[in-house]
Amino acid sequence: MSENNKLRDVFDAIADPTRRQLIRLLAEAEEIPLHELTAQFPMGRAAVSKHLTILKEAGLVLDRKVGRETRFRLNASTQRNSRLGGFLQQFFAYEYVALEPTIRGGRRMSLTLTLDFQYKTSTEKLWSALTDSSKLAKWVANIHTGQAMDNDFKPVVGHRFQFRTQPTEWWNGIIDGEVLIVDTPNQVSYTWVSGGEKHTVTWTLQDLGDGKVNLHLEQTGISNDQALAGAKYGWGKWCGELEKVLEQ
Repeated sequence: MSENNKLRDVFDAIADPTRRQLIRLLAEAEEIPLHELTAQFPMGRAAVSKHLTILKEAGLVLDRKVGRETRFRLNASTQRNSRLGGFLQQFFAYEYVALEPTIRGGRRMSLTLTLDFQYKTSTEKLWSALTDSSKLAKWVANIHTGQAMDNDFKPVVGHRFQFRTQPTEWWNGIIDGEVLIVDTPNQVSYTWVSGGEKHTVTWTLQDLGDGKVNLHLEQTGISNDQALAGAKYGWGKWCGELEKVLEQ
């Protein structure tokens, strides 16, 4: 294949924002398994695998099997190619993380998700649905399979907890957390660790009167746009299930 054709293939491969984000994620680690990459996107394993195949065909990514798991890494020889390296650097406008990590002002990029939901309920009932482990299990479920997630959550500052579901090839099925703030029945905050990301989730309840309560979500520490989109999709789906729990 000629060098010009190779450049065209690379350009086509990185023209898609999802594939650019995959390159950024791979550049921040020596090697990443497929399930961890999938956890960063609001799409299934098959879709992420398709994007990775395109990157592999362009010579940007390599993979290897470790047991039943597929692990991915950037192709170092492609990065060392002076013409390709220069092309990639220009395309990413010096944000191509294999050449320079995704950093803003000397600090890693950190995004915040904020969402508001309104429910016809009482603050006490909504607080219970947010903090009672048996009720949490009714609306926090595995996004990919729909299976309920067992948990040992307690509204006690310093309490370490886990949400657990059946693991898959692309995710270990575990979310770890630690309770940071408990202000009954107004606010609860905890860490949220999954798929290599550590966030802080804060729920704030506000009584609007007339039997309505506003639930405000703030999730901080999100590292990239794809993770932000995934979090928005996940909480949107879960809070729809939360409404069903409140209606019971």
